[in-house]
Amino acid sequence: MSDTKHLNVLIAKALLLNQDITDSEQVDALTAHINGDIEKEEFKQYDHFINITLLALSLVPNISSELSEEQIVNAIMSFIDNPDMRSVRHRVNHFNSLINPKTTSNEVEKKEAPQEEVIFHASTDNQNGQYKEAEDIPKEENDQPAYFEPGRYPDIPNEVYHSSNGISSSMLKDARISLMYYELRHVTKVIERENKHCFDLGSAFHTLTMEPAKFDAEFSVKPIIPEDAFTTTETMKSWIDEYNNKLPKKLSQDELKAIIEEHNATLTPQLSTSGKAEELGQIYMQLPDEFKAIPEDGKFTGAAMKACIKAYNDTLPIPLKTSGNTEALLEQINSVNPELYLAETNKPEPLRKPVKKDDLMQVIKEVNPNAIFEDEIISQWLSDDSKIHVQTVDYGMANNMRNAVMNHKEASSLLNHPNRVSEVSYYGIDEDTGLEIRVRPDIEIQTENNRLGFDLKSVALGRFKQDAIEAMIRREIINRDYHISAAMYCDVAMLDQFFWIFVNKDEHYHWVAIVEASPELLELGRVEYKKTLRDIREAMDTGYWPAPITTTLTIGITDFEQRKLEELQNEVA
Repeated sequence: MSDTKHLNVLIAKALLLNQDITDSEQVDALTAHINGDIEKEEFKQYDHFINITLLALSLVPNISSELSEEQIVNAIMSFIDNPDMRSVRHRVNHFNSLINPKTTSNEVEKKEAPQEEVIFHASTDNQNGQYKEAEDIPKEENDQPAYFEPGRYPDIPNEVYHSSNGISSSMLKDARISLMYYELRHVTKVIERENKHCFDLGSAFHTLTMEPAKFDAEFSVKPIIPEDAFTTTETMKSWIDEYNNKLPKKLSQDELKAIIEEHNATLTPQLSTSGKAEELGQIYMQLPDEFKAIPEDGKFTGAAMKACIKAYNDTLPIPLKTSGNTEALLEQINSVNPELYLAETNKPEPLRKPVKKDDLMQVIKEVNPNAIFEDEIISQWLSDDSKIHVQTVDYGMANNMRNAVMNHKEASSLLNHPNRVSEVSYYGIDEDTGLEIRVRPDIEIQTENNRLGFDLKSVALGRFKQDAIEAMIRREIINRDYHISAAMYCDVAMLDQFFWIFVNKDEHYHWVAIVEASPELLELGRVEYKKTLRDIREAMDTGYWPAPITTTLTIGITDFEQRKLEELQNEVA
């Protein structure tokens, strides 16, 4: 078994073991799917994981000889539920760390990272409440998450902000799911943070709209596949059929036999040596004189006449054989027509049509080295794990949503406001609990009298009636705790008013709505985020992080269900 096929088996085992499936038939079926021998709908969910893992395996030389099967399977299983190992680079580093335990994955990553990074620091002037500008300071060598004192920081990279100190509004929303969930995600970190390289339409739209200059650095759009590229096994097989049809056609066995028979027909036929004495005598008399070797006074026996006839036949050309395979027939022809033999044997062989896609690609490359294959284009695209991969259709929608905002007079004026500042980070201390908090509004605008804040949000409300849109937007705000974020933004970033720019993301229906958070809505968000901070503070002090359900529930019925119950009871009565 080749190394590739062997590794495919291990990937199949790891994927199924992760689901406690050890059935050998299932392993064989998934392995066949990975090999390309079959294609099963139920296994397509694994395709992206398989492609990334195969790419990582290919970048670790001699992995089969360096690691045991168990080590490789365990490593692959660790990739499945670990977001930190969803990139090719992280998987390669992990395999290398197993091969060379002296070098950990973290150490490998550190070697690849810049020697020094820059973070930002600022402080507040508590007397007048105004923020001082940030200063650059080097990051500490121990590679700990960045720490920021209370203040305004205009240029913190997004990834630095999300790993820094302070409770963000997103973290508060996790606490509102349950304190247990918050503790598992942000304290013990059993629940991993989502992979930042997983595509999100909202983040692509946000970057295109707010910071378009950063889009190419952070996102990679799926390349357009050329029209002449091979995309499926069917297109490859069709090309091979067309190629073979254009080749000089080789003579069939029947045609070769016909040529031989035509040649044999030009030869002097041999005389028969069978039959009765009278028949042999007639044939003998037809012989040239030099072959009539029986003396006149001799006995004209059958054997004597046969010997003379045979001697004559031996002087005649031997007919070519018409039995055997193509090669045998060609050899017969070569003895009398070497030019035809050379012309036929020099004809190119038709291309074979293997079952597997990889083998088909290789067959085509042998005669067409410039052939373009969709799989290779996509594989190369996916191999760059430094950017978020965006499907072409998703990019088109994100760009259309961005255009909708820019074509909206009021929204466009806000995004192009001369005093607009984006992605500024603020750090503060909650007075009630002493907890560090942080916020990062999308937009802030300083007018003559007010500081305004805005968040850009995508929604999917395309099929709701016009009269219901306002209620649905309100529901979206409350259900997603947007009002809590807005209240925190206003308090920590010292904003006087807060707005949302909502953009509908239903395809071809990208309307825009600018929505202001009323004082009452902000107050509700403020009360709720303050309560959640107190809950977190209490959990931190007591060590008790309750689950969403802490008491025995008694499930009642609704008024509708009560009426239904009464109707059924009356029917029985």
